[in-house]
Amino acid sequence: MSTRCQRPSCEGSYEDMGGGELYCDTCGLAPVVSPTGMVSSPPTGIAGGGRGGRDSSSQRSASRASARASSRSSTSRRSVSGRLSRSLSGASTSRSVSVRSSGSSSTATARGRLGAGLVQVPDVPRHDPRTAVMERPEVPERKRFCSRSDCGAPVGRARGERPGRTEGFCTKCGHPYSFVPKLNSGDIVHGQYEVVGCLAHGGLGWVYLAVDRAVSDRWVVLKGLLDTGDQDAMAAAISERRFLAEIEHANIVRIYNFVEHLDQRTGSLDGYIVMEYVGGKSLKEIANERRTPAGKRDPLPVDQACAYGIEALEALGHLHGRNLLYCDFKVDNAIQSEDQLKLIDMGAVRRMDDDESAIYGTVGYQAPEVAELGPSVASDLYTVARTLAILTFDFQGYTNVYVDALPDPDTIEVFRTYESFYRLLVRATDPDPERRFASAAEMAEQLTGVLREVVALRSGRPRPALSTLFGAEPRVVDTELFAPQTGDVSSLGGRDTGASRGLPGRRRGGRRTASGTAGHLADPARPVA
Repeated sequence: MSTRCQRPSCEGSYEDMGGGELYCDTCGLAPVVSPTGMVSSPPTGIAGGGRGGRDSSSQRSASRASARASSRSSTSRRSVSGRLSRSLSGASTSRSVSVRSSGSSSTATARGRLGAGLVQVPDVPRHDPRTAVMERPEVPERKRFCSRSDCGAPVGRARGERPGRTEGFCTKCGHPYSFVPKLNSGDIVHGQYEVVGCLAHGGLGWVYLAVDRAVSDRWVVLKGLLDTGDQDAMAAAISERRFLAEIEHANIVRIYNFVEHLDQRTGSLDGYIVMEYVGGKSLKEIANERRTPAGKRDPLPVDQACAYGIEALEALGHLHGRNLLYCDFKVDNAIQSEDQLKLIDMGAVRRMDDDESAIYGTVGYQAPEVAELGPSVASDLYTVARTLAILTFDFQGYTNVYVDALPDPDTIEVFRTYESFYRLLVRATDPDPERRFASAAEMAEQLTGVLREVVALRSGRPRPALSTLFGAEPRVVDTELFAPQTGDVSSLGGRDTGASRGLPGRRRGGRRTASGTAGHLADPARPVA
């Protein structure tokens, strides 16, 4: 059952945008709350600050981040409601905004994190971690490269009929390489973590699933930190990465510990990051599972990709606020678990003022200036845009022909259909870092606007949001708007204010003033007798 808009001049109806957020489908404004409490709906979810009685006002924030923070809090959720009091005659007399703490109340329906209340993203159920363990952990020859940061040459490749070696030395720089797992099922690392098996292979070696026997047998992930036999270098590396354990964010995997383990086979001392296990599917898996009847990959809907991008930008913004750069965002490094997206690979994270550590990135995702100038906030945002492009259309040649560019928009259906989406990607991947978005928050705001437009075009119904720049004044105090008029004044353009009809217009000392009501201004002109 729809509810008609409260604005007298509007004939629209309120529409639930998700999580109880109501907006008119015509004027785009949220409902004001009646003196009895609500407009037959849950609170709008607009978060704000300040407390007070009827004569107090609080600043209203319509930002997505504030609304999300309000919906996430289960212990001290706040909702802001505007209350418009009216006299019996129908004239507005005052307006105030009240803030109520709902505490543990669950009157507002909690919404999923993904989609910003605009689109339903299919949940990815959590599975038994054991099912993710590889039966035969092998690295395909085409993915074998030297791990030395300044080399990266292909290694372990076949020659004629002889298969490639899984262990050896790089023929270009002489650095040793090994694609054989260093840990086996049943191994105990640091006297605490029991290895179950291999999950995947990354740039720093194998990633393992383990059970933390010291903390409630929780599932954890062990990831190699540094491939070296130098104990001093290992200690320094672990010390440098301790800051990762201080990062706490809903969209970022939790770092529990840093440990060392002696490889009995080689005698090397290996370092591992101990991380939270995130059960779900990576964006790469989600994208690759979508297939057309002909067997080709079916790109993700633009609205679903935008929902992922917004969550990723929120995580990157959290890192940037702590002077950290992620450096290597891509489809492999983000996992959807149920209705939440998390960044899972923290191996490339570095401080903004770090000019010495090795820089990790991925061809096709990394910004062109990184090799010369190093990573930055702008280069992090670049990787998000490249990921959105790869998810939403068959991006052939993104690692070579279009390694630093986007295809002609006329050749890509998604770009032709959603021009705003194309313009966002163009700006975020501009060759000049200074011309990209200034922050993750700015890009997320723009991407949310694109998402609203995409959903509106698909559904045929507008998906407006409250403006952060324009909105109704919650209160206007009595004030003199115009200087007193003296002498003969032209009546050209003058209008009857209703004073002669007993309406709220007032005459004080031969001049008219504002009536103290938002939207009602008295006539400054004084007609000639």
